[in-house]
Amino acid sequence: MRFRPVAGFLQFAGLCVILTSVNMSLREGHSAPNSRIVFTSTRHHSADIFVMDADGGNQERLTIKSARDAHPSWSPDRMKIAYVSNIGGGGHQIYVMDASGKGAVKLTDGPRGKGDLDWSPDGEKIAFTSWEGQHRPTWENPRISVMDADGNNPFKLTDGQDPSWSPDGQRIAFASGRNIDDQIFVIGVDGRKRESVTKDWAIKGTPAWSPDGKRIAYMALKDEFSHIYVIGADGRNRVKLTHKDEYHMDPTWSPDGRLIAYVWGPHIHVNRPAKIRLMTADGKYIKQLSGEHNGNEYHPDFGPVSLAVSPTAKTSTTWGRLKKLAPTLRQAMQISY
Repeated sequence: MRFRPVAGFLQFAGLCVILTSVNMSLREGHSAPNSRIVFTSTRHHSADIFVMDADGGNQERLTIKSARDAHPSWSPDRMKIAYVSNIGGGGHQIYVMDASGKGAVKLTDGPRGKGDLDWSPDGEKIAFTSWEGQHRPTWENPRISVMDADGNNPFKLTDGQDPSWSPDGQRIAFASGRNIDDQIFVIGVDGRKRESVTKDWAIKGTPAWSPDGKRIAYMALKDEFSHIYVIGADGRNRVKLTHKDEYHMDPTWSPDGRLIAYVWGPHIHVNRPAKIRLMTADGKYIKQLSGEHNGNEYHPDFGPVSLAVSPTAKTSTTWGRLKKLAPTLRQAMQISY
């Protein structure tokens, strides 16, 4: 998304939050689902991939190298994480690593910068955004492509960015438009039936499907500030969840649909970094998840729940999850990729 009305105040960063398989107490009677969050953080100056528990505890750094690693996305089986990196200086490309941070494999190449990832619910495909330009995106002419999870058979699906796969695997929500009229759309995975979900005036991005497939959370930028909204997948019953004159973006749903993690940034004139926060699905703030340090944190992605179905807990099944990632405000804030 191409944001120009907001001056820069946040440097690029990414946030991934992972919720543990242990049910953890938050406060006000809320408990975290059996999941984790993966995210991007610049606490060590470079952008790296981290994971943490739903209450913000047990934060672990997964990537440690002189590169910008961002836009993490969990595989449905919670065994792998896809992300974007510029390691080696060859432009921002897509990699996949084990959930432990080991065994990274490069999936893409070519002149277009990559970003905004999401796995299909069956784990067989990855949707992503690409832009013109090799060493850094120019934020012009974004397009959404889909490829096999091993990087083979890529194809362009539509113009736009910030793809989010529906839980049934049949549709992809995304942002598309020009300057001040970017809207949220939904399109079939076959490229047909592109339909607008939002129609009001505002710059929109980072859509994220609710786990039941009935709602879409997204960010809308208007009058210098951004807020999190939830709207029915049919474009009805829009609800504004955040209200203070601050920056709220990158929503991601917990696997049970009760909670939403998102990125929060203060007023542009306040010298404080962006952090990840947690609220209920009706907009009630619970707590800040990320730590007190000078780094920025972005792109949280709730991992799917892993439920043991055998006495030894060696066999598991997963719940679908929704991704809300994305770096839609990075140009508004003049964030370097």
